Amino acid sequence: MAKINISIPDELLADVDALASELERSRSGLVAEATARYVASVKDERAEAERRTRIDEAMAEARAIGRKVGSFDSTAAIRADRDRDWKSEDPR
Repeated sequence: MAKINISIPDELLADVDALASELERSRSGLVAEATARYVASVKDERAEAERRTRIDEAMAEARAIGRKVGSFDSTAAIRADRDRDWKSEDPR
């Protein structure tokens, strides 16, 4: 495990020490856990932003395809399909 030296404000160090004592943890353990949680949080935020970007791009692409295809009456298409199927089953 690596050891590092960091500088933090005295007030923050006092808060870290108080919390570490309350949780019966070492200062080093508390700082390591807090850092790990922060890094995970930043990674999650970035992944979420990338997902949102991909969704936005996919939606824009779908809209562009929709503009090329033009209007489509799905109800009429379903009715036509149903009517065609009924005609093929009609014994007359």
